[in-house]
Amino acid sequence: MSRSTTQTFTCPCGQVFTGQAYEYVNVADDAHLRYVVLAGLINVSTCPNCGRRAAVSIPFVYSDPAYNLLAYVHPRADAPEDARLLILEKLRDVYMDASKLQHEQQDKNGESNGNNGGRVVSLSASEAKDMPPLKVVFGMDQLGELINNELSQEDRLGRLALSTQSRSEAERGQFHDITRKLATEMGCCIEVEDLPDEYTVWLYGSRRQVGALMRELATRG
Repeated sequence: MSRSTTQTFTCPCGQVFTGQAYEYVNVADDAHLRYVVLAGLINVSTCPNCGRRAAVSIPFVYSDPAYNLLAYVHPRADAPEDARLLILEKLRDVYMDASKLQHEQQDKNGESNGNNGGRVVSLSASEAKDMPPLKVVFGMDQLGELINNELSQEDRLGRLALSTQSRSEAERGQFHDITRKLATEMGCCIEVEDLPDEYTVWLYGSRRQVGALMRELATRG
């Protein structure tokens, strides 16, 4: 299961709002998060008052078992070399501890707790055995490249913009509800651009999903 915390932001416009910050992204349980990541929207929140984006610059773990991907993602693509080496060294130790834990669990019929520096680690034997090689990436562009290398053309990111020029808050709200329902039905995620002259909802998903959504909209006329 993916794990996130709630962050509070204060926008330059004065608006205070909250948003999610993921520490662990598990695509097996939340398939749409693959496309949230590819769209560059993970750990990004939008001010409901002025539309400014606020990003939480924290490391997170990306897990996509369908493609045997497990990555530690450092948000800074420009992280200095000494910082990169320190991160790699620490992660190597953690990964080796997890691998050792596998053998301990097997000796105890799959039920064991390992201790690493005062932190208790609990892994099932099957989880430890099936854990893919850990990759370390710096910046979202590098993560996107890693994911796209595993995806077919049909499974890569697709996007569709639906918009209205109505200035009515009620009509915009209704438009948002309709597009959100469509996105849920097709397994897509959405992002809103709320401008004075135009209200746009972007839908993100696989090219296959977006194509199916376009056909569905054409059918509805």
